[in-house]
Amino acid sequence: MEVFREIGVNKGLAIALGYFDGIHIGHKKIITLLTQQAKIKGIKSAIITFDKNPADYFNNKTTPNIQTFKDRELILSSLGVDYLYELNFENYKDLSAHEYLKDVLVKYFEPKMIFVGYNHTFGKERMGNPGFLKDYENQYNYECVIVPEQKYKGKEEVSSSAIRKRIQYGHLNAVRALLGRYFSIRNSVIKGQKIARALGYPTANLVWPDSMIKLPYGVYHGFVQVGSTMNPALISWGTKPTLTPGKNEILEAHIYDFDKNLYGKIIKVIFVKKIRDEQNFGNIRVLATQLQKDYSKFEKWARLMK
Repeated sequence: MEVFREIGVNKGLAIALGYFDGIHIGHKKIITLLTQQAKIKGIKSAIITFDKNPADYFNNKTTPNIQTFKDRELILSSLGVDYLYELNFENYKDLSAHEYLKDVLVKYFEPKMIFVGYNHTFGKERMGNPGFLKDYENQYNYECVIVPEQKYKGKEEVSSSAIRKRIQYGHLNAVRALLGRYFSIRNSVIKGQKIARALGYPTANLVWPDSMIKLPYGVYHGFVQVGSTMNPALISWGTKPTLTPGKNEILEAHIYDFDKNLYGKIIKVIFVKKIRDEQNFGNIRVLATQLQKDYSKFEKWARLMK
């Protein structure tokens, strides 16, 4: 998949519109239809999206993302998209719906097909919608495909906002069902204080990306992906109140049966289930005892996952 940060002429595509935060099962329905129909018609597929959530502009607040932009790119590529246009929203935020359609989408792409979700909006004051796109099909010679609402358990709307709430509450099973995969973060490994190593549990330390929604503090079972290899991991997320009360948040992952140096490398931490809340144990000896209990439980799980 080719990724573009600026617009350029690339005509005759099948395109899909949306921010696609999280690329949940509803998004995947849109993207799957996009790539399938593009192949049938013998044309290329493209996602037209932005580097900022348009909702932030309309709501005058910053919405945390479900995944990093890099993960968005990787997932879209894995779904068979040919081109990703990740445009600077500031350059388009004041265009009316018709200006965006005529002077951007039609002018640069002359799309043969446009795919949108049933509730997609665009343009100044959100005046553009799927019905608007349908009205201009004949004038601009494209077919608009509107993908209907997707439901979770037959009743709950599948949406990025619903997934953010689930993540904030730590409902990992529901998050997995809505995303179609486990929740994860990706960042580079930094040097820590090596306290966990001194206790016998060396960890890879990461800073939680500022742009991303956060899970509740606690201890989790999950995986660390290093390159293409998945490794079971005991994950601690929080402020380490027993050792460094009031200090900054840190994510620590003890990787099962792994002793390679990861400093500076980008890894992916995948959360499967929460084991317990973060606690202040008062002193390091009590903490060490709890870590032994945590590791004993984790080791049994890791052997099954290995």
